[in-house]
Amino acid sequence: MKVYYDRENKEYTVKAKNIQDMLKELKLNKNSVIVVVNGMVVTEEYALKTKDKIKILSVVSGG
Repeated sequence: MKVYYDRENKEYTVKAKNIQDMLKELKLNKNSVIVVVNGMVVTEEYALKTKDKIKILSVVSGG
């Protein structure tokens, strides 16, 4: 399954079955990203499907 990560402007292939496992596989902190699947923000429990379009967006904070 292909995953696009905006911070690195790169696409990855993962074998995870849900968002939580995907973030672990990519070694990403769940509190530092937002995961969008098919245009909708999803939670860690979301079960990934083969045809899903997945984007990982970095959370940016300022002060």
